[in-house]
Amino acid sequence: MKFLQIYIINLLVSVCLATSINGKFRFSLGNLTKNAIRRTSFDLHQIGNYSTKVPYKDSTRLLDLEGNFKFDNLPINEGVNESTYFVLTSSSLDYNLAPNRILIEFISLENGTLQMKGYRNIFGREYFPSKDIIHPDKLDQISVEPYVVVSVIQKAPFRAYFQVRNSGMLNDGIVGSILGSRWKLAGVITVICVFAFPMFLDKIDPDAALLLKEEALKKKREQYAQ
Repeated sequence: MKFLQIYIINLLVSVCLATSINGKFRFSLGNLTKNAIRRTSFDLHQIGNYSTKVPYKDSTRLLDLEGNFKFDNLPINEGVNESTYFVLTSSSLDYNLAPNRILIEFISLENGTLQMKGYRNIFGREYFPSKDIIHPDKLDQISVEPYVVVSVIQKAPFRAYFQVRNSGMLNDGIVGSILGSRWKLAGVITVICVFAFPMFLDKIDPDAALLLKEEALKKKREQYAQ
């Protein structure tokens, strides 16, 4: 009779091989905007033992302006008291979030239901206590009912991702040296103006240009006459 009960329980558990995670994005900096929705994402990865060929992996975004998000059809390991683990990570281009990594554990109970637990999973610590570790890291448990909450801490600082890798000839060498010094640049402009002025004057005022040429010839003749 006991074996029959265990068989029935395992059958019920195997029928319910999928479940969901309901999440809430708690936005405390005013009203949630569509731009924030587009730039906020959530990733879910299955870790540890899994009954499928490959571990579960999926990404989602906020479903509405209320901050709801959801992961459906999560594969659950068969067997009584079997645990299935997922890691939920959240990211935003505009805000700092907390907790940004959560360990979620599903435990298959004897009555065919699932017990869900959540832990604040800090980077650099174990996902969950390992049997091979004498003093495993202890994760802080968080509430997951009625949903997993991810909150905004503050606006993210501005990040300058653009970096000049090849500055080019305008910043290096002789040209860069001239452009980097206002005195050198002024001298170069003066020399250019001295040589270019007669040509511009010849186009703008031919009579004045002719007088300048005659004056220059007169000075040369006086110099040779001496």
